[in-house]
Amino acid sequence: MKNKIYIGDNYDILKSTEFEKFSGKIKMIYIDPPYNTKSCKSYNDKTSSITWGLFMKKRLELSKNLLKEDGVIFISIDDNEYANLKLICDDIFEKENFVGTFITKQAQRSNAKHINTVHEYILCFAKNKNKLHKFQINRMEIPEDRKMINKLTKKVRDILNEKGLEIANKELKKIIKDYCLEYNITWLKNYSNIDENGDIFFSVDLSTPGKPRRVKIDSIGLELEPLATRGWSSDNKFIKLFNDNRLSFKDGRPYAKHFLYESKDNVPSVLNFYSRQGTNDLKKLGIDGLFDTPKPVELLKFLIRISTKKDDIILDYFAGSGTLAQAVYEVNSEDLRNNKYILIQIKEPVNEKSDVYNNCKILNIKPTVDEIMKYRIKTYLKSKNKDEDFEVYEME
Repeated sequence: MKNKIYIGDNYDILKSTEFEKFSGKIKMIYIDPPYNTKSCKSYNDKTSSITWGLFMKKRLELSKNLLKEDGVIFISIDDNEYANLKLICDDIFEKENFVGTFITKQAQRSNAKHINTVHEYILCFAKNKNKLHKFQINRMEIPEDRKMINKLTKKVRDILNEKGLEIANKELKKIIKDYCLEYNITWLKNYSNIDENGDIFFSVDLSTPGKPRRVKIDSIGLELEPLATRGWSSDNKFIKLFNDNRLSFKDGRPYAKHFLYESKDNVPSVLNFYSRQGTNDLKKLGIDGLFDTPKPVELLKFLIRISTKKDDIILDYFAGSGTLAQAVYEVNSEDLRNNKYILIQIKEPVNEKSDVYNNCKILNIKPTVDEIMKYRIKTYLKSKNKDEDFEVYEME
């Protein structure tokens, strides 16, 4: 299928005959609905809490039907309606399908009367939590871990180049002990080896439950005596590990290398994706000032990576500036995927007294959110020399 953009009221579109074809086929839904705070300068964002709750309930009921059995929904929200939204989702998706709440850090503010609120939330529910896979991510995708891993790797490689492999391995163990204390972590202790390329790894045992057997593989010069009570991994696995330079030895016994740069972790609940990063994303495209509160592309990429596979469909029915589309494009390019997006955005006019309205006039864009969204996506594709690959459906 092609990427799809629907223009119109999201409730009408979600319950339309046209949208029935997506029932049970959406792997991930991300929405950034109105926060009901009247904090947005350019768009309408305030109604009564009861009205807001009914507004969300109708749409979330339709969302559940659209999700695959192993599908998941992420909803951005702040303190104002978090409790209300949680109760609504408990009722629709059921409490046992509550996955958790992410906390995202926001820019420091200086006008708070009591508490300087520097966080928002992303509420997460599964359609069927028992069928939802673990949320894991490569540590190199976590900014703090990536910085620490790069710092450690550089330090050890400098020692390797200057003093050789044996000393580098000894020094590594001391450095890791210090890093575990400095960063208050324990998982790094497993990564206590370095190979001749300067890659840090931990050794994975290659014995398996089963009948003891002798190993003799002439093509890689490997001979192993039978173990007392366990078998060895298959010959094909030994050959593959050898060809991939992932076979290591200690005291004459073979182990598989598990590299530090490949390490994964269950995702943390606190995420360092600041709101101002979304503004910078637009600035990089040369279209800053076209949206008040765009979500960061990296945040959406993070959610896509932990919850989807390579051919999944992802829906955003409060599409706003179209951040999800850019996130899908970037994940597809970086991870060799073929995810598809569906966006829904109403023709919401921009406040004529806002800077966004003036910027739309300067760029000759019709001052409505849907036109800003399409302009952003087209600008991104043009910046990457990519052809437009989405279909637009006017549903109003």
